[in-house]
Amino acid sequence: METNSSSKWKTRLNKFLLRRLPICSWISSYTKEDALCDLIAGITISLTMIPQSIAYAALAGLSPQYGLNSAFMGCLIYVFFGTIKEVVIGPSSLMALLTYQYTYNLNVDFVILLCFLCGIVELIMGLLHLGFLVGFISAPVVSGFTTATSIIIVVAQLKGLFGLYFKSLGFVDNVMQVFNNLSQLRLGDTILGISCIIFLLLMRQLKEIKLPEKMPKRKLLKNTFWFLSTARNASIVLITSLISMAYESKGLNTPFITTKHVESGIPNFQLPPIKSEIGNQTYTFIEMVPELGSGYIIIPVVAVLANVAIAKAFARGTVDATQEMLTLALCNIFGSCFQSMPTCGAFTRSAVISASGVRTPFACLYSAAITLLALAFLGPYFHYIPRSTLAAVLIAAVIFLIDWEIIVPLYKSNRFDLLILIATLLGCLGLGIEIGMLIGVIISLMQLIYKWARPGISVETTKCNSGTYKTITPQNDLYFPSVDYISSFIMKNSCSNDGNVLPVLIDCSKIKGSDYSTAKSMATISKVFEKRGQSILLANVPENILKIWKSAGCADSQFCGKEQVENSLFGMPIERKRITEDKNHYGDHNSAEEIRELVDKNPNYRN
Repeated sequence: METNSSSKWKTRLNKFLLRRLPICSWISSYTKEDALCDLIAGITISLTMIPQSIAYAALAGLSPQYGLNSAFMGCLIYVFFGTIKEVVIGPSSLMALLTYQYTYNLNVDFVILLCFLCGIVELIMGLLHLGFLVGFISAPVVSGFTTATSIIIVVAQLKGLFGLYFKSLGFVDNVMQVFNNLSQLRLGDTILGISCIIFLLLMRQLKEIKLPEKMPKRKLLKNTFWFLSTARNASIVLITSLISMAYESKGLNTPFITTKHVESGIPNFQLPPIKSEIGNQTYTFIEMVPELGSGYIIIPVVAVLANVAIAKAFARGTVDATQEMLTLALCNIFGSCFQSMPTCGAFTRSAVISASGVRTPFACLYSAAITLLALAFLGPYFHYIPRSTLAAVLIAAVIFLIDWEIIVPLYKSNRFDLLILIATLLGCLGLGIEIGMLIGVIISLMQLIYKWARPGISVETTKCNSGTYKTITPQNDLYFPSVDYISSFIMKNSCSNDGNVLPVLIDCSKIKGSDYSTAKSMATISKVFEKRGQSILLANVPENILKIWKSAGCADSQFCGKEQVENSLFGMPIERKRITEDKNHYGDHNSAEEIRELVDKNPNYRN
């Protein structure tokens, strides 16, 4: 007995480790070939991640080192706890923009605390298995939200692209400030920024060049084009930084604005700040949290949504959403101990590392190592990076996240979904990101509730040897929002075109779920039909629904299978009655109580 008990515990522990520590499932079979492929993928992704992290830090209103601080801990954690080899945790344009939205008037302590709180919320979501909530955010909402954030980011980067100095309070204010300050436009920054965007867009297309099949060294040339295209961000940052260095080495002022001075060195481990000072005011932890508004709720939801979406896009099987949430939580909790801003995965990084031939999540370890080396030794050189170059890197990346392609299919197939997209987009641009997303979610839920309240129902008149009857078939599950509608519909369609009362068969074969409110309504309708001397049957009711409906008062004699329909309907005499002046009144009475009152008051409906 003890041996069996011990064996069960070992099996359970094994399953738990494989599920919650996925590295255990592949590390034992890790080969030299895997290591080489992961090394190449890790180096490649770091060439994309390092310059983008610096740009994302600028977008969040932070110094470059905070972008790099955010780029290594998530990678290290994901090696051990991640389930999808293509996911690379780090700063992203979405996280940077949201971080700026909630902390633009605060100092970096609040950003680090926000990262920690996001991790805690994600951890709670994971432990409570709340990943299903993400499913309530529909594709049009996600598309509208992503498009809006991309537009906001592009407009926000125009300031750096044109060398302007101003502070803005949102998208509309940003647009106005850009136009108001165009007279202050710096020619050097503008020329450099636009040139960088053109370079990045051209280099992006380099890997798409089709070479002749019989061309000598075609594979080598194709791989070279791909590598140059992938490393385009690092290339443009390096080239423009060298130009800045050349100006400074000759004692000349650079014709464009460069990045702030960055302190070199790997950040020390320290717990997230529980107090901070802004000017002469000291904030305690309890005072800091309200200053972050709803950021520690909105950002984790968006991060989980992004991460699960990426995981589903690249996974070759089912995605463990709970494990992804728990992993993301650990990335942010531990990241905050190394002065990180909120992080998540990014489609651009996943696409790059996937194309690089990644074999396992171990590739993230190499990326983290290169980022740490950059922090340790390259800090002083980040000062030479032009601000307009970073703006160009961001603009060239996010313009491809604007989802134009979805508009035509939505217009042709479902214009209400298009309305949801537009409402989300305009809400995000005009009222703020979190309000816009909330508007989209609320409209989507209202649409869903409306469909529950107005389920599809088909009606047909069936003639058989024994007589004629009406078949009413609900096409969806029946729950309490649809009770009044179903009751009214059945009453209105319980007679023939000439007004004769007919037996009614409710075919429940397509109903997979129901509740007590619906069951109670069915029992009430049955009593109404009984008073009128009219037969009503419930056919093909699934077992799980049968129990609920019987408990609400539906008699056993009302249920039947397909074979018993005629016998059950015509086995007893049925009086055919004429519905006179009150024929159409059923449509005006929506509740079961009103239907009962109508029947009791009208002798035409009684025996």
